[in-house]
Amino acid sequence: MKGSKEQDHPGVSCNHPQGHRDHLCLLMEKGMVAQIAERTRNPAFSCANCGAKANQSEDLCQPMPLGK
Repeated sequence: MKGSKEQDHPGVSCNHPQGHRDHLCLLMEKGMVAQIAERTRNPAFSCANCGAKANQSEDLCQPMPLGK
């Protein structure tokens, strides 16, 4: 289902819709600060949709490796 839209977050193209409820964009909307901090300590990926940075690609809708 690559590139499909998630019903929990309409209008967002997501490469991993089955795990979208755990993506940083939704955690931010829900104010889940502790979970966000844990998942962003050592970012290796950036989201092409919103620019969020995360440790693992699974935490983003459109992950792209960070250039180091």
